[in-house]
Amino acid sequence: MEKLSKTCMDLLKLVEQQEQVITKQNETIARLVNETVEKEEMINELMQDYVEI
Repeated sequence: MEKLSKTCMDLLKLVEQQEQVITKQNETIARLVNETVEKEEMINELMQDYVEI
């Protein structure tokens, strides 16, 4: 029974670590998406300026 408890605790700890990794991945994805949108907007502005010239 004690071995089962330790295994359950180890699994719980692993799940918590995975949750932390997934949270960090989600934050990174959100940051990268925002950066990409900003760059696309800048490119569109530059292209409009270029087309107007």
